[in-house]
Amino acid sequence: MTLIKPQLTRAYTEATRCEGSLIYDGDGNEWIDGSSGAIACSVGHAHPAIVKAMSDACEASSFVYRTQFTNPEAERLSKRLCEKLGYAASFFVNSGSEAVETAMRSAQQYWRESGRATKTRILSRRLSYHGSTIGSLSLSGHWPRRRLAGPLYGEPTQPTPYPYRANTNETLATYGTACANELERELQQLGADNVAAFILEPIVGASGAAIVPPPEYVKRIRDICDRHDLLLIADEVLTGLGRTGRWLAMDHFDVKADLVCLGKGLNAGYFPISAVLYSEVVYERILNGSGSFELGHTHSNHPIGAAVGNAVLDVLEDEKLVDRAEWYGAGLKSKLKEMCRKHTIAGDIRGEGMLVGIELTDPTNWNNPFPTKFNIAATATKIAFENGLLIYPSAGFAGLLGGDAIIIAPPLNISEKETSMLIDKLDQTLTHLNEAIFKQRRKSHAA
Repeated sequence: MTLIKPQLTRAYTEATRCEGSLIYDGDGNEWIDGSSGAIACSVGHAHPAIVKAMSDACEASSFVYRTQFTNPEAERLSKRLCEKLGYAASFFVNSGSEAVETAMRSAQQYWRESGRATKTRILSRRLSYHGSTIGSLSLSGHWPRRRLAGPLYGEPTQPTPYPYRANTNETLATYGTACANELERELQQLGADNVAAFILEPIVGASGAAIVPPPEYVKRIRDICDRHDLLLIADEVLTGLGRTGRWLAMDHFDVKADLVCLGKGLNAGYFPISAVLYSEVVYERILNGSGSFELGHTHSNHPIGAAVGNAVLDVLEDEKLVDRAEWYGAGLKSKLKEMCRKHTIAGDIRGEGMLVGIELTDPTNWNNPFPTKFNIAATATKIAFENGLLIYPSAGFAGLLGGDAIIIAPPLNISEKETSMLIDKLDQTLTHLNEAIFKQRRKSHAA
């Protein structure tokens, strides 16, 4: 009789207390949460305002079912999100995967209610991760996550701009535009009358470690969607509500999506709640068509989850954390770049705001990725944990070459002292990682 964990034979450390940017076990050992867990706990652990909001919500209304009642917390959260982000309606679900599934089916419903029922396909990119359910995973091109699942419902076909390994003979603007033009080419092959939407992560998260596309790419994608009658879905489960120094990562490109998926930044790790935002065009079409929303789960629009969402918004606004993520994140990336100069295995340092990716490259092989058998990202994460630091691994984003990176994404309100600790512990981690790589190479050569 046991709790199922990711690695069934591994002994996991038991976290008994969390506070701010720190996590403790029963023996008092301490870890800096340098990745906000799974890039989720954006306002730190045990924030008193959120803890109180959860407690008050439990006393007021532990659960009501959405087909029988609405509730004031969900109504208030929807109004606040729509007014702040410029959308007409929202719907709350439990996870980012569910938000993506909801956006997919909402796009299909939109076209069905527009009298164009053949528009059902959702196009996506080869380097992407949109969730772990069969539908959301079908849109995800990240092969380490796809390969053990099946059968899936589709194959991502579109290129993802990856500036670090782009052709240096062209400008990044030209490169980004060329990547976007592949969408138009596929629409010519499939017929736009068969395609409902295109989904993208504005800044690639877990599958690519904070890859930022050229602005021209996102603008061109919006233009192609408009000309061929496609809805544009922005998967902001990881980036939304401040992580990149903007309320939405799409704001970096001055582009507005038709549907937006929110998740980690909305719940900050405290309670399972995610959301889909609907543009006025999409919402009005369904409202004035069937007037019926076909989707939902038992815990959709949950009052406690909505109370947490409202409390997270309060903290983000009152502590000006989105602005802080921009300027403090720029400082964090600068300090990480400076520290990484002494580590030849540190290649590209990229990202926006408090989402920073460090690609780990082989200095003995023209800065190409390490062989996949070395498991560099996983090894780095293990060493960091032993050094009292939590980071997030990313691998498999460089195609046949593999690719390894780590993500640094601490809570938006991490202190200066804890930031210094983070950088020192990461410095130690990269030193120990380099030593481990040397030993592994020597062992391989001896064999």
